[in-house]
Amino acid sequence: MKQGNLFSFFSKKPSTSLSSSHSPATSKFKTNSSRDESGGDTNHSKKIADTTNKVSNDKSTKRQRDLALIKVGTRLSVFWPDDKEYYPAKVTSIKRDSESIVTTLFYDDGEVETVDLVGEKFKFLDDTVSKKTKVDNKEDLDEESSVVNCTAIGSKKKRHILEDSEEEFESDENDGEESDASEFIAPEESDDNDDEDELTTMITDEEDQDEDAKSSKLGRKRLCVTMVGNSAKKRKSSGSQIVAKSPEDERSKKSPSNTQDIDTKNRFASFITPPPKGKLPGTQFKRFDDDSPKKTIPVPRSDDNFPHSCRKITPSPSFKLDSIEVTKAVQDKKIPLPLPGVVNTAGTHYHNHFSFLLPSKRRDLHNRAMTDDKYNPRTLRVDYGEIERVTKSKITPASRQWWEIKSQYADTLLLFKTGKFYEIFHMDADIAVQILGFQYMKGQQAHAGFPEVGYGSFCERLVNAGHKVARVEQTETPDMLKIRKKNTKSGKKPQVVNREVCSIVSSGCRTFCYLDNVKSLENTTFHDSNGVGPLLAIKEILIENNNTGGENCDSLEAVCEFGVAMVDAVRGVVTLGQFADDVLRNRLNTLLTTFRPSEVLVQSGENAASECLISLLKGMQTTSASNMRVEHVSTFETFPKSTAIDPEVRRKMERPKTNIQPWDVKETVAELHRKAYFPRSSRKNININDSSSDAGTKRWPEVLKACISGRADLAISAFGAIVFYLQRSLIDEEILSMGLVKAYFPQESVNIDENDLKCIASKQMRDECDMDISSDNKIKKDASTDSHDNFPSSQQVSAAQNEDDAAIEDQIDHLALDGITLCNLEVLANSHSNTTSGSLWAKINNTKTPHGSRLLRAWLLRPLFRKTDIDRRGDAVEELISGKLAVALSEARGALSKCGDIERLLSRVHSMGGNFNSSDNGIHPNERAVLYETATYTRRKVGDFSKLLNGLRSAAQVPDFFSDINVKSGMLRKIVCRKENGGCFPSNLNQQLDWFFDNFDCNLAAKGLFEPARGIDEDYDAACDLVEEIKMQLDNYKEEMCSNFLNPSHSAKAHWKYANIKEESKDKYLIELPVNVRVPSDFLVKGKRGSGPKQINKYRTPVVEELVKKLEQAYDVIKAGKARGMQLVFAKFDSMRPLWSSAAKATSMLDALGSLAITSSNAGYTRPKILDCPIGSAPTIKIEQGRHPCVDSTLTGGDFIPNDLSLGGNLGIGDCSRVLLLSGPNMGGKSTLLRQTCLLTILAQVGCYVPAKECSITPVDRIFTRLGASDRILLGQSTFFVELAETAVALRGATRRSLVIMDELGRGTSTFDGTAIASAVVKHLVERNMCLTLFATHYHSLLEEWRHENSVRLGHMECLVEGDDDGDKVVNEHKVTFLYTLADGPCPKSFGINVAHLAALPTEVLSKAKQFSSSFEAEMSHTILGTPSDNIPLKSKIEKAVKEEIWKDVEKYWLELQLS
Repeated sequence: MKQGNLFSFFSKKPSTSLSSSHSPATSKFKTNSSRDESGGDTNHSKKIADTTNKVSNDKSTKRQRDLALIKVGTRLSVFWPDDKEYYPAKVTSIKRDSESIVTTLFYDDGEVETVDLVGEKFKFLDDTVSKKTKVDNKEDLDEESSVVNCTAIGSKKKRHILEDSEEEFESDENDGEESDASEFIAPEESDDNDDEDELTTMITDEEDQDEDAKSSKLGRKRLCVTMVGNSAKKRKSSGSQIVAKSPEDERSKKSPSNTQDIDTKNRFASFITPPPKGKLPGTQFKRFDDDSPKKTIPVPRSDDNFPHSCRKITPSPSFKLDSIEVTKAVQDKKIPLPLPGVVNTAGTHYHNHFSFLLPSKRRDLHNRAMTDDKYNPRTLRVDYGEIERVTKSKITPASRQWWEIKSQYADTLLLFKTGKFYEIFHMDADIAVQILGFQYMKGQQAHAGFPEVGYGSFCERLVNAGHKVARVEQTETPDMLKIRKKNTKSGKKPQVVNREVCSIVSSGCRTFCYLDNVKSLENTTFHDSNGVGPLLAIKEILIENNNTGGENCDSLEAVCEFGVAMVDAVRGVVTLGQFADDVLRNRLNTLLTTFRPSEVLVQSGENAASECLISLLKGMQTTSASNMRVEHVSTFETFPKSTAIDPEVRRKMERPKTNIQPWDVKETVAELHRKAYFPRSSRKNININDSSSDAGTKRWPEVLKACISGRADLAISAFGAIVFYLQRSLIDEEILSMGLVKAYFPQESVNIDENDLKCIASKQMRDECDMDISSDNKIKKDASTDSHDNFPSSQQVSAAQNEDDAAIEDQIDHLALDGITLCNLEVLANSHSNTTSGSLWAKINNTKTPHGSRLLRAWLLRPLFRKTDIDRRGDAVEELISGKLAVALSEARGALSKCGDIERLLSRVHSMGGNFNSSDNGIHPNERAVLYETATYTRRKVGDFSKLLNGLRSAAQVPDFFSDINVKSGMLRKIVCRKENGGCFPSNLNQQLDWFFDNFDCNLAAKGLFEPARGIDEDYDAACDLVEEIKMQLDNYKEEMCSNFLNPSHSAKAHWKYANIKEESKDKYLIELPVNVRVPSDFLVKGKRGSGPKQINKYRTPVVEELVKKLEQAYDVIKAGKARGMQLVFAKFDSMRPLWSSAAKATSMLDALGSLAITSSNAGYTRPKILDCPIGSAPTIKIEQGRHPCVDSTLTGGDFIPNDLSLGGNLGIGDCSRVLLLSGPNMGGKSTLLRQTCLLTILAQVGCYVPAKECSITPVDRIFTRLGASDRILLGQSTFFVELAETAVALRGATRRSLVIMDELGRGTSTFDGTAIASAVVKHLVERNMCLTLFATHYHSLLEEWRHENSVRLGHMECLVEGDDDGDKVVNEHKVTFLYTLADGPCPKSFGINVAHLAALPTEVLSKAKQFSSSFEAEMSHTILGTPSDNIPLKSKIEKAVKEEIWKDVEKYWLELQLS
């Protein structure tokens, strides 16, 4: 029988009787085949005869007159021969031509039909004619009707019903098949016929067509029919449409049927049958006669093999997405049950009436309500009794199978494989219709779907919308089901092919395998705003700290501690880290800003994540351009049960415990041992429950070992959640077996012992940056302690402090940029659209490879700090800018552009290499899945491997471009020279690649014709040798028998022939000899051909039989070897991954350096001079004619105006000013100057040239920024709180080597408090931090206070003011021209009224503001300058309160001073 699509398995009423006779079809689509169901084919024959007679009478006068009378609105009664009944209908549209009258009929029961009335029998009706129902049998009221596909036979227009074919859901050959028919289950029988009867419940493509009639049923309801007419003619979409039915409809509605030849151009013509445009009961669809334009959505194509004739899908009306809420609404409004045979609207399908889906009644598998703290949203308790009560039918085996899987994956959208299609049902269909633009299929079950070839595109759209998608595949064929049924001796026999969840795809678990759509990944650079970020797990504990801070507490107070684990599923890289954090969660914010995770796992249940962490993630979701998804992993989880048939497979796939603790450290380590992701170091039994022991972990990745031995429990806890999530997604072995584990270590973690992690992180970072760090640079702590009895002198204290400072600076190797700084400076993304456009990253990213782009991004996020390291990278960039090396770089970049993403492709080949553990052969469900697009997947696999081979071949050419050039830079020489020439580039790369090019023909492999070459598979080679040996033995046996045993010998030699010698032949190597040749007695006759003297006998001998037996076994080995041949090639390639990785690393570094060189070659860029800053000297920044690197012109279109800036340094008579107090008009360029200085510093320390005439800096260890005004409402933090908290980070963390910029500190509160805080902050920066600072302010009293301080310099942004400053003048007479240049001294005014004028405030408001401003300024001048002498003690109290930072007293005394 033809395999039905799945909504047949969700039928309401199974058949209780089957037809006793049937005739098998001879082909899938046969024009004039008939089926004998319930009395033969008389109905069908009558249909053909009646319609033929009607066509022959078309020329009669009466017929022509009747046809001429038909118009829109005419009521007709149309005859249906199979039913022998007339059915009343109304004409809603009509189209006439010389040969046909194509009419759209709207039947009284709501069905719509488009038909050519020239070939139809009909009668005219009066309005008084009673409407006749189309259904006579009450039992059939519950059956679901469907539309059928109609095509023309010859030139006559006839309606035909599509017959079942032997393929399930044949939308690739039938134009958009669809069915809502019931599934019919054979009654249980004790004899062998039970095997055949129950095949009607299978969902596979290989079922026999002769089983069709077993699903036939008598008394079917009349079918709704669509258009007819000449297939060569084209009709307008507004007047007709072609829709197809599935075979299940035909069985349930009509007994006789004819099949039609379907044009191959209509393959995959429609994923989902659109609904009729006529207004149906309970729907809001437009009628057929509505000629308004219809919006269509083109069907996405997963690759170039997708059919070009795909029909567009009309999007469905919008509706509420949450099925549970829709269900509640349906219950509240008492909406009736869905109607059969029509397209029901969202919210009215069967699942919307299931009370067990309502929030108030929803339960997990442990029967816990949603209000229970231990409720597990991943599982669902299904009430099968309610399903049968609502649907009024017994649940079918396939329906039960779907609900059983759904109960294990309640939070996941199921793509349920039926034949070649992925079907989506119930609440999942609601989501698919909303997101994918599909229409519901007709029927009472919510149902949609698409073919297997469209999986990549549609799955990507669902995942991008924030959903998890489970791919449920058939892991059993019909033949395998037959065998399983026969082998089932006790209990209920299986009735449906087995299915298993083969993968769960979410935004953080996308590996982009051969099933996925990789175009989106290839079109974006990694970590781009539209790229794919990692999966991140966060384990949090709160710290109770009684230290409230104080005068002697300069370190930030740690309020929490985080353990983090990240997985880059695309490249198979795991990152672990653990650190403490402050009240603003600055370090976590930095991590989120840096890595931009696509999905975040947080703990729920006991020890759940704090509200502060959840609020921070929600805020990140609202401000990030990427759609970050937050997933809650409970303290106690239930691992899903495997549906594999083999118990041993189920045991290996499932976790040992039913209830597991993903965040538990001991359980995580035990699971790592059990799954053996990493190589074992011992074959002895290991106590896997001892998490503190490093037994058996010696060959594990270094970072993971350090976490276990160093008791980094939070990092291991987060890693446990990652392992659990990857196991549920069925990609754990694919990723973790790569063995790539790195460490994440943020700046200056406190209150935690992270020495091991820090050491490894530093080593990895230095390896990436190619920095040779000697052991002398490590921290050497002084073991001596100060004596409390002997206090050191001031000189000793100074010397000790200098030694400590030197030791601290020696261990710094990079410039620290936290998340606040990255956002404020727009390093990675702009602040208005959160995309890379206009960012510093976009300015310097000129890379040609994705892995080069990732490395350059890492350099940008962690600029260098040591002068030697910066100079070394700068030397390499300088050489690449001009001369022969510039030409070589240009040629090399052409080769780099052909490399592709080597790191990602290496991960793909590792995955395609097959089993990761030899003991787990065939464990993963993908290895058992029945896929129908294997040719497409093979092409994709081979395509990835071919890209990697060609990319590495292009990479191997890089050293040749630089071979004849004398490279002075040591860093560049290591990159572009091979190892034999003193470089690091692999020497034998081409030789190793040659083997794969010689032994792997990509073209043949893409066609599925690959045969393993010698040396790949020993068993395959031995089998091939054995075949040759057996063939030689057969030839020797022939010679021996002909010479010694056969008579006559000459005749035997002349006529001896081996028959059936091909590999696929049966009865191989039968000996053919003429009948007149006498043979020994052991020659057994197996057959003969011819007769008489010319008769040829076919013999089999024991010797040949034994050789053939061995030959068959060898052929089996060869066949298996061919099947796994590519897998073995991939595995062999993967075993050489260190070689390929070294080439990828070299090319990525050259690509990153080349990108810096391209940026540095821009006009106006100069190489910065990096200065030493030993202890005792002052840091400095000196920039001449500096420009903002991301701003090429002003808003008015003019050239950007450069500026000079000088801070710090020695002038011979003392330290130069380290702090710039910057004033000036609003919009005068203050913030731009602040950001510009920081960005130039970052570029200089990355190793790039800077846009300036001259630049000299001492390296900066950290940049602190306090810019803009923003709150964190979700964290309960006001704008002013955020402002002061960011200021606190700078005051407590800045050193003499830091750079601090602050813009308008104190504006979030009153003028008095703001001025006092700003003054105290400046004082702290000058006297305590002694760092380089740019402080922009509008507090002019602050400028007066620091006017005479040598360490503070006053500056302002210049402007020109036109007009008199008289308050009586009209406001618009005063025009301010911004010069955007930095000048010495304070600015007398901020010109805020001018900005108000530019913002188009009303003139009356501006005039009043001008008057109030003048009045306030006069009052303040009188208060300050006219203070009586007897108030001098009050002024002293204010100064004392400011020094002691008692701000309440400051405000109190200030008010007293004003009142006096």
